[in-house]
Amino acid sequence: MVQQVESMLSNHTHHGEEDELISGLTKEELAELNEEFDDPDNELLTAGERCPDQTSKQPTGPYKRENLMKYLKEEAINAEEIEDFVPFEKKTRGRIYKNKEKKKTATPLLPDDLSEVLDTASEDDLLELAAVLGIHGMLTQKQSDQVEADRAWDSLKGSGLRKYKGGITVATKTKQYTDINAINELDLDQALEQLKSYDSSLTELNLNNHKDLNEEKLLSVAENLKDNKHLKTLHLANTQMSDRICKVIAASLKSNTTLQSINLESNYLTREGVLALMKMLEENATLTELKLANQTQKMGHQCEVTITKTLAKNHTLLRFGFTFDARGSRHTANKHIMRNNDADRKKRQAEKEEDIIANGDQ
Repeated sequence: MVQQVESMLSNHTHHGEEDELISGLTKEELAELNEEFDDPDNELLTAGERCPDQTSKQPTGPYKRENLMKYLKEEAINAEEIEDFVPFEKKTRGRIYKNKEKKKTATPLLPDDLSEVLDTASEDDLLELAAVLGIHGMLTQKQSDQVEADRAWDSLKGSGLRKYKGGITVATKTKQYTDINAINELDLDQALEQLKSYDSSLTELNLNNHKDLNEEKLLSVAENLKDNKHLKTLHLANTQMSDRICKVIAASLKSNTTLQSINLESNYLTREGVLALMKMLEENATLTELKLANQTQKMGHQCEVTITKTLAKNHTLLRFGFTFDARGSRHTANKHIMRNNDADRKKRQAEKEEDIIANGDQ
């Protein structure tokens, strides 16, 4: 029947004739025709129109979720249990891996005479042998530095020059106190009053690890350094100093012409505060000792390079306490500090000769 209708529709193109043909179809023939015309893949139709309604059962009433859940629960209870699980069995499946046995060499790695020499050699002999053979990976950093220092000294033998002892730019070791409860008992208020009044008797101020020292009092110390003409040594280690206070100290030391030594170790300084102090060294000509080791933050390679460039411009600093991570920066800083020490030694020698000549004339 459907094929007949389709052939008739293909032969008649007028809408009026098509309507006449469709109107002559029975209800069953129209249902059969609709089933053939439905297209499940046609995205332009709604989901309900893509497939015909094939439900012949009459609806029992409106949808009720409670009844559906109750029915599903009863079906699950009444369903027969099926034992389709596999019981666990503890056993090793697959191939067991075994380590390959290493072949033992029958011949010794070293001749007997050489083995005896190495067994009786001292640590210095072994370090020298490793340096000669170029096996630097067997040496620690400290041992490698010692070997290179010994080599440099061997090349200077007979030249009349003294052997240089390293460690100018290395921070001094922290002293170990037996009393762990020891505190700084300095009268802080009195010391600050002396500093503010420019007391001539106050030439050294030690505020290391003072329990009463806060940021406000640190700021007062930093600001009163600018015009002080008597203070020569200042200790501010382990005072929880920040970059803000450090910048004020750097600004004050640009015009200070008396302070010779300052210790800022074990604080909260970052690259910003350290670089501010380095900038100060380009203008300050009286500071001879600066200690900046053991800060809470690593300075980094770029900051260390900037430090060495600043030390190249400063000719008065004789001791610089700072732990470099880069070996090249450490050696460069050592070179600049050694230059300043050599110039200071020549200056003192010239002054001594002048005094001898002056005393001789008298």
